[in-house]
Amino acid sequence: MKLFVTREYFSDAENRIRELTAVLDKMRAEKTAAYTQDTNSWHDNFAYEHLTREEKQTERHLADLITEFHNMQIAPLSANLNPDCVGLYCTVTVSQENQDSGAITQNTFSIVPLGGEDISNKIYAYNMPIVLPLMGLSVGGQANVVMPSGELEVTVLSIKPFNPRGDK
Repeated sequence: MKLFVTREYFSDAENRIRELTAVLDKMRAEKTAAYTQDTNSWHDNFAYEHLTREEKQTERHLADLITEFHNMQIAPLSANLNPDCVGLYCTVTVSQENQDSGAITQNTFSIVPLGGEDISNKIYAYNMPIVLPLMGLSVGGQANVVMPSGELEVTVLSIKPFNPRGDK
């Protein structure tokens, strides 16, 4: 599955991979030093065993980051290509009904790739729990959204283009 990201998010991911690779190289050098300084056997060397565990965890984490990185696609900074359905770079107004309490509220938010979100201004990444079930829906479309506050039945009321740069 492709992950749509901003150019900055992509660059940050590259940097995290480089940094973690450097940490892993340093860890391996320390592990080699711990093994060669052992006075008894490697079984008794706590530093060696500890570094071996740390190395395995770091390798798994690095492998996950690399897999995620290979699935990233930089999203062009342009308006939603299909303004008739919920997608990247659109502003959506929805009606939300809490299935537990029955309360109905309206919410308007904009949708951007990973790394472009600004929660305080209601600009959400497309993979957030409130947004992901709505992707691809048209006006009038409904989805059940599971949130920590309970399950919501969400209906799309309107869809408008959103330009994160603010230019026309």
